[in-house]
Amino acid sequence: MYKDCELHSIATRFGSIAAQDRNSPSEKTGFAFLRCKVTGSGPVYVGRAMGQYSRIVYAYTYFGDVVAHGGWDDWDHVSNKNKTVFFGVYKCWGPGASKVKGVSWARELEYEEAHPFLAKSFVNGRHWIAPSDA
Repeated sequence: MYKDCELHSIATRFGSIAAQDRNSPSEKTGFAFLRCKVTGSGPVYVGRAMGQYSRIVYAYTYFGDVVAHGGWDDWDHVSNKNKTVFFGVYKCWGPGASKVKGVSWARELEYEEAHPFLAKSFVNGRHWIAPSDA
């Protein structure tokens, strides 16, 4: 879980903010970016599918105009990962936000779908995140 951070791309051809891999849809792993800011000078994918069940979510995040066309990368374009990955955004904005919604297999989440990624329980945080940081 990344919270209140700035992700600044200096890619020259293209880059990727996150690449995630899960072996099954029941694995409780993934990346969650909350209240972040995506800026920079080079084109960047906000997520890349390393595995068949990759999971990456952005919520309340500002996307500058550095987001690459399509926003997301399924990495090999052959294995149909785009049918099994979980890539989503919730209440994001900025000039690059429309690009993050640029592929059919990334979705605009409803609150019920986004909620598990917004809570510190996603990273078992009640054991190590101070209440004031929640």
